[in-house]
Amino acid sequence: MTRSWAACRCRGLSCAESEPADRHVESEARVSARSLPGPGLTLAEDRSSRPKERASLGRGRRFAELARIARRNGLLPWRKLDFTTDLATADLRAEQAEGLRRALEQAGGAFVKLGQVLSTRSDLLPHEYVTALSHLQRDVAPAPWVDVRAMLETDFGAPLDEVFLDFDSEPVAAASIGQVHRATLPSGRTVAVKILRPGIAPEVERDVDIALRFVSFIDRTSAQARMLGIRQVAEQYGADLVRQLDFRLEALNLTALRAMQARGGRSDDIRLPELVESLSSERVLVMEFLEGDTITAINKRPGPVSAEVAPALRSVLRSFVRQIVFDGIYHSDLHPGNIMILPDGQPALVDFGSVGRLDLQLRESVQELLIAYLQSDNQLIADGLLTLARLRDGADEEAFRRELSAFVAFELGPGARISVATVDAAVAIFVRYGMSVPAELIAAGRGFAVLEGSLRSTLPDFDILEEARALAAEQIRDQMSPRRLRETLTTELLALLPGVRRLPRRIDRIGHALETGDLNVNIRLLADHRDRRLLRGLIRQLSLTVVGVVAGVSSVGYLTTPEPAGDVAVQPAVAGLWLGIGAIVAFAAAGIDALRGRRR
Repeated sequence: MTRSWAACRCRGLSCAESEPADRHVESEARVSARSLPGPGLTLAEDRSSRPKERASLGRGRRFAELARIARRNGLLPWRKLDFTTDLATADLRAEQAEGLRRALEQAGGAFVKLGQVLSTRSDLLPHEYVTALSHLQRDVAPAPWVDVRAMLETDFGAPLDEVFLDFDSEPVAAASIGQVHRATLPSGRTVAVKILRPGIAPEVERDVDIALRFVSFIDRTSAQARMLGIRQVAEQYGADLVRQLDFRLEALNLTALRAMQARGGRSDDIRLPELVESLSSERVLVMEFLEGDTITAINKRPGPVSAEVAPALRSVLRSFVRQIVFDGIYHSDLHPGNIMILPDGQPALVDFGSVGRLDLQLRESVQELLIAYLQSDNQLIADGLLTLARLRDGADEEAFRRELSAFVAFELGPGARISVATVDAAVAIFVRYGMSVPAELIAAGRGFAVLEGSLRSTLPDFDILEEARALAAEQIRDQMSPRRLRETLTTELLALLPGVRRLPRRIDRIGHALETGDLNVNIRLLADHRDRRLLRGLIRQLSLTVVGVVAGVSSVGYLTTPEPAGDVAVQPAVAGLWLGIGAIVAFAAAGIDALRGRRR
């Protein structure tokens, strides 16, 4: 059986597997002080609280080394790189893309991970680059065992043989940033230990900084790169990669997902590995060992997919819909390597470094949009989006509604295939109309697109939209059960209670103000900036019109005045001419201002 070590997925590893771990083992008491940070600490705290390990190469030397690698693989000068989709230059792009892949592999570290991430952005990079980057080497030589053991014993504060009954010095998988070891707790339970490669954190931070400098240079020198927004994407992924160096983020994400799953009505839909919290830290993650096959491994098998895979993937989809719509916390990176099928047919999720969150207001908006989609009501979908984000001033709302209806009909209709490009097409519509849709909602859409690609990689005929419609309706029915309705009613009543308590006091104050004649009602006129702009425009046009009328009348008067007999400073005809020109200019300015106001 193909194995993957779940919950121990290194960044860029495909492995993900483990077996149940025991939290209540005798040796854990010795390291209980190392458990995850309490509410008083945050994952955003400065990582400099621990001494920084010195990078093996200085920034300048590393920069020079990377420049040599880039030159050796034909990537210099940057402005000659082709990021177009022109068929005439496809061979050139393929050659450049292969050079980029070799350069990233030779650079190693964070560059390999950034390349793997960019290989999923077919909406951003041409096909040749996506294909080349998807072949980046994932497995690397493991870190020396003596360094790994020293780091583990420093983190655990005890010799390794006092924490584990057995610890395999050979990792089951290794990648550029982390590696996974199999171990056994004193209770006899097998666990997977995911570690950050010793000394890798400062190297990754340095490489990310250098990579961003490279990308900024390309952005300044390449119009194509600026058009694609490569710099913004690189900054986003670079920041995410640095955050993922702290395994406490992944631990808290997993804890939150398990807590929300336990509260749901279908907690057995998927399996989430259990965290061994007392043995986990910033650089070490110890988790339950789940044995099974990833979707990646299943896809590599010859012959048709086994019958139990389809129900398992349907359960993954059901869980994802519930996580987004009702729980507000979801796994946002469900690619084939992060979905497992256990021997009993139950699906399991692994690698919780990328987990998204939606607050209550966004969840309510998502629920409204989902109900509108289930009813095939495009106008209601538009209403929901306009509630989330306003149109740009002067934007044509009817045109937006028509374009959105066409998008829903063609991109989200029966048989449609969802991809990252679908999400980007929706974003393009929002941008055209000046709408600032919450980034969290866009990220959820991208997560859905990633899952769709994973499902279709195994079941090409899987219609994720129709399945999602059916499962969403099922989830809504679950929410209408007596127990759920009672919970919802209790929550709403608790929210109303503070206001209800203050109501008698407020009524008494209003009654007293009425009795004494002190009741005031304040109305703020022209509170909307569009009303203020309209009023300013009307005043400006009226002023110009008055000036034009006065100048015109004066001009007529001067032009009809007889020429004076003696010498004068200004002849009436000249004054009339200038006043006439001024009147024409004033009227023209008023007309142009009125036309501009109508367009806005």
